[in-house]
Amino acid sequence: MATTRIAVIGDIHHGQDTPTKRGSMALPLLEQFVAEVNNGRFDAVIDLGDRISDEDPERDRLLQSDVAMCFAKLVPVHHHVSGNHDVGLLSLADNEAILDRPSGSRALTIGDIRCVFWQPDVGLTRERGFRLSAGDLEELVRLLWQDDRPTLLISHVPLSGHAQTGNYYFEANPGHAAYAETDGIRAAIAEAPCPIVALAGHVHWNTLTTVDGTSHLTLQSLTETFISGAPAEAAGILDIEEERLRWTVTGREPLSVTLPWPKTRTRWRAPLARFAKAAVG
Repeated sequence: MATTRIAVIGDIHHGQDTPTKRGSMALPLLEQFVAEVNNGRFDAVIDLGDRISDEDPERDRLLQSDVAMCFAKLVPVHHHVSGNHDVGLLSLADNEAILDRPSGSRALTIGDIRCVFWQPDVGLTRERGFRLSAGDLEELVRLLWQDDRPTLLISHVPLSGHAQTGNYYFEANPGHAAYAETDGIRAAIAEAPCPIVALAGHVHWNTLTTVDGTSHLTLQSLTETFISGAPAEAAGILDIEEERLRWTVTGREPLSVTLPWPKTRTRWRAPLARFAKAAVG
């Protein structure tokens, strides 16, 4: 099995500057990413969504078109999911038309790697946290049960339900960092026949979380500043070969981890009940 190499980028947030995001630097940083990918050897590029910071429908179309023109310069094929900012004022169909690429839920093969792109409802407001729409969870189950090969599961919103302690945006707003139906999502992943590594964006920091034997990775935003004070310039590289996955993040907040890429599913024991409910021995 040859090494499959995938470049990953997310949360580009092209648009206006905010106190924590340098949207005005998004395009130059994206152009730099594209040049580096084209000068390397990659089988594909994955975009984790939130390509823009939404403003109004007309402006959002222009911002998305700017980003799409950068992606069009890539030599490797590029694959996308859409985030809450991408569909804040545009539809998923609008995003697909501008990118000239699908953004819905689907399964495909990149190199030797089976990939599942899950595109549930990513609608979000300050008042409303993430909630699945009818059929979203069933679609995830359907895609995961199609094949028992090791699977890279890609979404915009993290699926681990990991703690947001210390996160600038989400420590006080955890419902905006995960789905209300995280327990159902966790069960769907745990019960699937395929070994899974999950990859997401949205939360604007690099994390590794293990839940029920499944590794969950998140990638920092390209333009986020809340950790270092300057744009993170984050980009990820996935190298997958045989039974090993190596995840490398470049930029101001570098990270490198090596994880199993197992051929068969492992099952963890169900967690114990609360100790207070246990019989006294």
